[in-house]
Amino acid sequence: MKHNNVKIMPLGGQAEVGKSMYSIEVDGKIFIIDAGYRFPEVDKLGVDVIIPNFDYLKDNKDKIKAIFITHGHDDVMGALPYLLKQVPCDVYTAPLAVKEVQKMIRQEHITGVRVHSVKRNDKKRIGKRRVVFFPITHAYPGTFGLAIGTEQGYIVYSGEFIEDYDDLDDAYRADFTTISELGNEGVLVL
Repeated sequence: MKHNNVKIMPLGGQAEVGKSMYSIEVDGKIFIIDAGYRFPEVDKLGVDVIIPNFDYLKDNKDKIKAIFITHGHDDVMGALPYLLKQVPCDVYTAPLAVKEVQKMIRQEHITGVRVHSVKRNDKKRIGKRRVVFFPITHAYPGTFGLAIGTEQGYIVYSGEFIEDYDDLDDAYRADFTTISELGNEGVLVL
């Protein structure tokens, strides 16, 4: 059985609210999940926002295959224009967030970036990897988690979610069937 070389690095968002960002590297190909910022503490006068450190991504920009933005809140996508100026690459996000990302790109005069709309329950091949997008319940319509396929199993990122089993509109409803199927197929890490 073939094993992939997998590296998972949180670049922000650990033990704090905001600044969410992960780098998932499989056999030398990098997938970025979220690019958020956070607001500074009140004692940081003159600082508007705090963004993750992009040095590793800048040094390895030729390896980056995609940026996945799980939803359109600033804590998961506010740092995206700062990142795209240094590392232009394809962005995959929900339909409503596509409009926000495109607006950011226009306002910041960023070139070399394509924005792809991802429907909940989409399955795509990106950088030779199977990526499964699954619906998650959150306050933002179209929010998704994702699973990146490896030979050892999926790398699953749930994203921010809430548990709500009430009768919700489809744009907000989680899909536990897809999540269960991923579990049955095999998960390397959640």
